[in-house]
Amino acid sequence: MTTNQPESTEARLSRLETFLADVGDLVVAQNDAIDALTANVNNLAEQAAADRQQAAIDRQAWQAEINRIWQYLIGQQPGNGRSGNEQQ
Repeated sequence: MTTNQPESTEARLSRLETFLADVGDLVVAQNDAIDALTANVNNLAEQAAADRQQAAIDRQAWQAEINRIWQYLIGQQPGNGRSGNEQQ
């Protein structure tokens, strides 16, 4: 029958060194992943800002075009009270 012998100090230190090296590798990998995700989020935020700016420009262009068409249509309707060419 064998008795459980305590692990030697050198064996415990070796096991701890291996464990700490593995943890260090995991920390480096996590930092790399965080850096990549941060870059992706920053790129998406920049693209969203550019998209919002373009949407505002497009909205102004559409509003101007709709107003131009509206003014044209008003001018085509004699007697509507808006054209200034009312028939009596």
